[in-house]
Amino acid sequence: MVFISTAMSSNSVAAASKKPLIVGVPADRCPMFYVDHRTNEIVGIGADLLREAGDAAGYEVQFKAMQEGNIKAALDNDKYDLVMPLGSAISSEGGLQSVITDALVETPMTLVTVSNPELPAFNKLRVGMLKSQAGIAETLKQTVPGMDITLYEDVSECVSVLKAGKVDALLNNAYVWSYLFQKPSYSNLRVYPTEVISMGVYAGAPDTSNSRKIIEKLNKGIATIPDSEKQAIILDYTTRRLYKYNLLDYMYAYRVILGIFFIVVVVGVIMYFRLRKAYKVAEEASRAKTLFLANMSHEIRTPINSIMGMGELVQRETNDKKIKQYAFNINSSANALLFLVNDILDFSRMEEDKLKIKKESYHLSSMIHDVNMMITERAESKGLFYNPIVNPNIPDGLIGDESRLKQVLINLLTNGVKYTMAGFVELNIDFTKVENDCIDLKIHVKDSGIGMKPEELDKLFSTLEKIEEGNRRSLEGIGLGLSIVKQILDGMDSKLEIKSSYGVGSEFSFVVRQKVANWEKIGAYDKIDEEVATGQGNYSPSFIAPNVKILAVDDNELNLKVVTGLLERTRMTVDTALSGKTALDLLSKTKYDILLIDHRMPKMDGVELLKHIKYDADGINYYSVCIVLTANVVSGVRDMFIKAGFDDYLEKPVNGKRLEDMLKKYIPAEKIITPGSAEANAIEQNIGNGSEETEGSDDNNEEPPVVRSDTKKVLNSLEKEGYIDIEAGVDYAGTEELFVDTLRFFRDSVDKKSDEIEELYFKEEIEDYTTKVHALKSSARIIGARDLSEKARLLEEAGNRGDLDYIKDNNSELLEDYRKYKEVLEQL
Repeated sequence: MVFISTAMSSNSVAAASKKPLIVGVPADRCPMFYVDHRTNEIVGIGADLLREAGDAAGYEVQFKAMQEGNIKAALDNDKYDLVMPLGSAISSEGGLQSVITDALVETPMTLVTVSNPELPAFNKLRVGMLKSQAGIAETLKQTVPGMDITLYEDVSECVSVLKAGKVDALLNNAYVWSYLFQKPSYSNLRVYPTEVISMGVYAGAPDTSNSRKIIEKLNKGIATIPDSEKQAIILDYTTRRLYKYNLLDYMYAYRVILGIFFIVVVVGVIMYFRLRKAYKVAEEASRAKTLFLANMSHEIRTPINSIMGMGELVQRETNDKKIKQYAFNINSSANALLFLVNDILDFSRMEEDKLKIKKESYHLSSMIHDVNMMITERAESKGLFYNPIVNPNIPDGLIGDESRLKQVLINLLTNGVKYTMAGFVELNIDFTKVENDCIDLKIHVKDSGIGMKPEELDKLFSTLEKIEEGNRRSLEGIGLGLSIVKQILDGMDSKLEIKSSYGVGSEFSFVVRQKVANWEKIGAYDKIDEEVATGQGNYSPSFIAPNVKILAVDDNELNLKVVTGLLERTRMTVDTALSGKTALDLLSKTKYDILLIDHRMPKMDGVELLKHIKYDADGINYYSVCIVLTANVVSGVRDMFIKAGFDDYLEKPVNGKRLEDMLKKYIPAEKIITPGSAEANAIEQNIGNGSEETEGSDDNNEEPPVVRSDTKKVLNSLEKEGYIDIEAGVDYAGTEELFVDTLRFFRDSVDKKSDEIEELYFKEEIEDYTTKVHALKSSARIIGARDLSEKARLLEEAGNRGDLDYIKDNNSELLEDYRKYKEVLEQL
């Protein structure tokens, strides 16, 4: 607040020619002198009083912030007309004597201490002051002889030495203390209740005739300012909250809150790292689970692939209805096993919210047959009557997710069989036409089982929890079925409706919308099973393409036999490769239309092989269609392969129809020949003529029975000596003949593969060594060499965990056992 003097009349002021008066002041001594950042002008008690006196004296006072460290040095600067504040007339550092104005105001000089301790007498007092107060300090030494005054750079240094006990008190005028006490960190300072001295605030300059004239005029102006106005200016500045908090001030003022906040943050950080560690553990556990599921999927689905593939080939090659039915039943049972595996995999997908619904064409009749095959056997084993009721007018060709719909039906019916001790389980399938190309498929499952109480319905979809567990310990199952059913139906925009009466039975129903691919009616149910079973035996390819070349790449020779067998009647040329390297050799020489690539192979897996193919844009197979074959169906794998560059993805076990349907999508239309056409008949006739000659030749040169007998004798001998397990080997191979072929292939590769393992061992290339041992583990298991496979497995695990000591202790024994097989299998 700036007060304008009215002591001089407005006329006299107007008449006076105002001269500029440059005054040097310290601009960091609030509230006496400081910079108002809003106007960028120097204001304060001393500044306002001198402005008013100068205005009255005919001067336009202009304040400049002193660059000098103190008043004594500023007196030597001729750029200033005056400097202030002075406590008395002093000499400059250059020895110039000063002349001063009358006092603009009297300021009480007060002491500040920490918690008001008892102070010694003033003439024995140690006092701290600012270096910029050197002039006042000089006056004090004259006024109070014996006072020990030490000058410091700034207020913070003064406060530090006071708290450290290096001085007894700090000295400044009371108005400055009123400002400094607004700083939060100085709140523990106290004004000592004794006034040391009252000092006037003066303006001064070196003693010259010009300065005397200025001071003489200013004194007249000072005399015009009444004491009441001086007090009003002082009161205005000392009651304002002029101090501006900085970050440190806020931190000090709110130190308790900040302390609590800091503790909360520290605790939060600790909890964060604990949670992060827990999350990492959970993430690693999830990765381990995913890896386990991937491995389990591969290890289980691969032999299922062989079983189903060979079963389909048997159905194609025989005309005996009983054998066809047996083969079909084998496939259905393998399919049921596949569903059990899928339940566990789907539970994992369900946990990750990644259960996906496909839309593909399928035959409802085939799906119903698969369901009936599985449920009939289970129901009959418990003495239950299984009653499937199917509307014969339902269209057979639908578009939807056949495997998921089948999974729902099997889970619901299995659940009915599980909880029914006597009576029946009924499946009713009906439909309603809703659009030109859509129907609502109505599914109703009913049983005469034990039923459920109303309070038990809430637990129905809880995974791994059985109702009234204590009373039903004899019930089989893993408790995932209905949870998966709910998730699948949610994905199909459907809902499972449940009615249940305790002790009477339960009913489950849902409606799912399906598009119609073919309106041909499904027909009477009693003919469905027979038509499906024998119809699949009377196989005919969906197309013929003799000008199409296929390359199938898989490290499992048996898988290649299945693929070539399934595609034989399509008349396509199918070349095979047992490794990525062999495949690259073939690809450099031959242009293929489609590549079927297994993703899990040693040395070079399917993705690496694809990168090699796509690396050379000028390569002859750069644009060939690449389809990955894999038994890994863990969630997210399909997207991974598509992103890697594969054109499509086919799950193992490979079904002949699905394989043909997929290949047909990518074969150019001009290369496809429709079975039954004149061109197709001509091709088949030429092949048939060749086959007749071959068959006649085979009849004349039939292998003597003694050879087959000797082979069996060798196999039995090898099994007795513990080298192989015939039953396990045949299970993997599908037939005894294929098992023998596999043994021979295993024998012929012993030298090469054992040398590779040994070389990697000596080079200590543990990662590649582990891959080779993994391959040996799988190969040994396929031929039923269980001991050898187990030893390879233990070495593989040692490689994965980096246990070099175990590898060094056991590698020689593994290679010795492995190489024995070349000798013992030479008898085949």
